[in-house]
Amino acid sequence: MPDFKKQLLGVLNEIKGSGSFVSTGSSGFLFPGLEIQGVGEIGFPVNPLEIKAMIKTARKAPFGKGSKTVLDTNVRSAWEIDAGQITFRNSDWNKFTENLIEHSVKPGLGIGEHTVSASFYKLLIYEEGDFFLAHKDSEKEKGMFGTLIIGLPSRHSGGELTVKFDGRTETIDFSEAANQYQIPFAAFYADCEHEITPITSGYRVCLVYNLVQKKGREKIQIHQLGGYADRLAAILKTCEEDRDIPKIVLLGHQYTPSNFTMETLKLNDRPKAEALLLAAQKAGFYAKLGLVTSWQSGELEIDYRKGSSSSRNRKRYDDDYDDDSDLEENGTMGEIYDEGIEIEHWMPEGIPALRNISFAEEDLISAVRLNEGEPAEKQAEGYTGNAGMEMQYWYHYGAVFLWPKKYQYDMLAGLSPENKLEWIAYYNTHWHAVEPAEKALVKRLAEEGLDENNPGKHLDYSPLADWLINLNDEKYLSEEGAVFLMNYFGRISIEHWKKLLATYPVGCFEKICSAAGKKGQSSTVQHLLALLNELSDTGKYKAFVMKQTDQIPQYLHALRLSDKAEHAMSKDILQNVLKLSKLKAGDDVWHKVTTEAFTKVATRKYVNDVLVGVVLEWNKESALATRIIAVCQQDLAVRVNNKPQPPADWSRPLPQSSGRYKKVWALLADFLQSPVQQVFDYRKPQAERSEMESAIQNVTIDLRTETIRKGSPHTLRLIKTRDTYERDLAEWETDVMLLKKVNDFQRHVNE
Repeated sequence: MPDFKKQLLGVLNEIKGSGSFVSTGSSGFLFPGLEIQGVGEIGFPVNPLEIKAMIKTARKAPFGKGSKTVLDTNVRSAWEIDAGQITFRNSDWNKFTENLIEHSVKPGLGIGEHTVSASFYKLLIYEEGDFFLAHKDSEKEKGMFGTLIIGLPSRHSGGELTVKFDGRTETIDFSEAANQYQIPFAAFYADCEHEITPITSGYRVCLVYNLVQKKGREKIQIHQLGGYADRLAAILKTCEEDRDIPKIVLLGHQYTPSNFTMETLKLNDRPKAEALLLAAQKAGFYAKLGLVTSWQSGELEIDYRKGSSSSRNRKRYDDDYDDDSDLEENGTMGEIYDEGIEIEHWMPEGIPALRNISFAEEDLISAVRLNEGEPAEKQAEGYTGNAGMEMQYWYHYGAVFLWPKKYQYDMLAGLSPENKLEWIAYYNTHWHAVEPAEKALVKRLAEEGLDENNPGKHLDYSPLADWLINLNDEKYLSEEGAVFLMNYFGRISIEHWKKLLATYPVGCFEKICSAAGKKGQSSTVQHLLALLNELSDTGKYKAFVMKQTDQIPQYLHALRLSDKAEHAMSKDILQNVLKLSKLKAGDDVWHKVTTEAFTKVATRKYVNDVLVGVVLEWNKESALATRIIAVCQQDLAVRVNNKPQPPADWSRPLPQSSGRYKKVWALLADFLQSPVQQVFDYRKPQAERSEMESAIQNVTIDLRTETIRKGSPHTLRLIKTRDTYERDLAEWETDVMLLKKVNDFQRHVNE
């Protein structure tokens, strides 16, 4: 291992420079004042009528072939307008392009020390079907080293720019920014092979500039990393049997999570990172960039000779010294109490993250020592209570994580279900490039289970559906696939279920849906019913939907619809069943057993809020709604005919109690059972008063309390109330009004 580290660091130390072979981004819109000879000034966003007028003045774009210029629409299909026909009337446009070059293009290409200008060359128009096959730009003027393309706001899709160099590929899509009135751009070296994929709709309109180097420095040229990558790949292969993974290579600089992207990597870090990524690809490794965070917590030491005069005049142990920003500026780390090392942040680009890996400092491959110099972040805290002042440091080191693809299961096995699903989604989107071993890995992950560790966090298991669609194996679906589809039924989106049904024979899903529906999970039944309603309007699935609708009473009987915690879901289930009930018109038996399933347990809140609430809101002709509301009407009538009566005297029932509060209720027994005594004063120390208050709060009883703060000890006064009666009466009055609405509904149905 020491030799491996030494060899790897030796090659990385040879890599110098910064930047990439392509720089891309977008900027807020600025009117260029674009005027075309024979057309006039162009408005923005550029609309199809203007573009058609522009095409009339344009010509078909040729391309360079050796020393010749050739027109061949099998290689390039586009329109071009020469720079001589175009004027930019807005004087700020030149400032815009200059700022773009200075603040985006030069840093992105790693040429910040050079003087560069942009020379306008052409306006290009790509209409639907237009494209440009892979090619390299020729030198069009002295000093030209690259090309800048600026997109103009025009609605389109397709037409992605793909740029390749030295085994690396970047794909840039102007459509999203252009459709949102932004100005997208891409700059790349002339040595790069690039192409434009076919436009699928609309028009792609862009300005093309030649990037030109001014005299005075060495010639601008792109750094080739292929040779370094080959050497690094050979070194990686020497440890591919080593299960001590991942290998973590620290870069040379610190970053905060908000500025950690490929574009913001400093100096040599970017080419080193790109070389490692390319080497990993060649060696059969995975590679991912992340931040290794080393943190320290310890004693805050202050140099009071620094800072403002007010802070210098404060005494070291002055309790009023609470300006934490001043503490951070002038404070340093003293004795360290605690420290650790972890992964805090992953770069979003590339493969998914590894969110649950552990490692030690000795595992790092680094030419720098940890925790030297200024931390990327620090936080100071002044005195809080009896605690002393504290300083915290965070050092965020850019790092590349590498591991052999052959050990991918070892890497994923310990990850959270959410992280595993991220990887499955990644495999789905790269299916044609995924090796057979990794396709089998997804199968293993799915079959072993992806149960959530946090029940309160509901993950989207739709990537499993996408995987089965890619797999397209009917035999597997009917066996192992059926098991986890049933287990995760409610966590796969409706749209993904529809995609599954469109991929496999519908009969494959009859047992899956039936088994899921009978599991007794309200959320699963809710999801199944929503799916059936989505499919009910499609004749293709009529028989499937009907078979599932036949089983709805069985699904409902297995649920606890009346449980208070289920009421919101029960409403949705009832609404979905009412929609499906139209398929069972004339089937009295189905309507009868479905009604029984909904009304088997009829608590007041369930009947009023769920059953009556949904049916009255439904307000459509429905045999099921009529049956359900009839049951509710009878239940309401019984309650309305039993109006609550006020208590005959002030006696109140003694709560059933044991254990901790048994003595309290024994003390209060005579008071509670007295028909005339309404008030009880309990003058005791606070601990005993608090115990009595806790006993009263722990039960439902017609008592309220107040503290009389006179004398010592204070007095806890207990006062009998008629709360239960008043609550019952309010509920009865609500039932009376609701019964009237139900009666009106029934009359409307019978008319």
